[in-house]
Amino acid sequence: MDNSKFLKIGIIILLFINISSLAFIWMHKPPHAMPPPPSQEIGDFLMHELNFTEAQRTQFVYMRDEHRSSVRDLRDESQYLRDKFFDLLDAIPPDTVKIYQLADSLTSVQKQIELSTFYHFQKVRTICSPGQQKKFDEVIKEGLRMLTLQPPSRR
Repeated sequence: MDNSKFLKIGIIILLFINISSLAFIWMHKPPHAMPPPPSQEIGDFLMHELNFTEAQRTQFVYMRDEHRSSVRDLRDESQYLRDKFFDLLDAIPPDTVKIYQLADSLTSVQKQIELSTFYHFQKVRTICSPGQQKKFDEVIKEGLRMLTLQPPSRR
C-alpha cells in the first residue's frame, strides 16, 4: 500500500471516529445540561402556588401588566444601547470613552430592570395574606429561576 492511500484511509477512519464521538456526546448529554423551558409563566405559577382569591388575581394581573410595560421600555432602551455599543466595533481607533459610557449606560439600565423586578415582587407580597406571604417566601426563588431559566441550585 502506498503512502497516500494509507493517509486517505487513516483520515477517513479518524473522521468516522470524530463524527461517532460527537453523535454519542450529543445523544447522551445529561438532562440538566440545558434547563427545560418553563411550563408556565411565573405569574401563573405564583397565582397557583399562593392560591390567590379573585380580588388578589385582579390586583396581581394589574401589577404584572404595569411591571411588564415598564420593563419592556427598559429592555427596548437596553437593546438600543447594545446596538450602539456594538456599532463601535468597526471604529478604528476605538473611542474608548464612548465604549465605557455605553457600557455604564447598559449597566444602569440593567440595574433599573433588576430594581423594578425586586420592587414588583415586593408589592406582590403585600397583597398576600400572612399565610400566603410565608408561602411566597418559600416559592419566590423557584419562580425567579423560571423567569431566568436557571436550573435549581444543588446544595
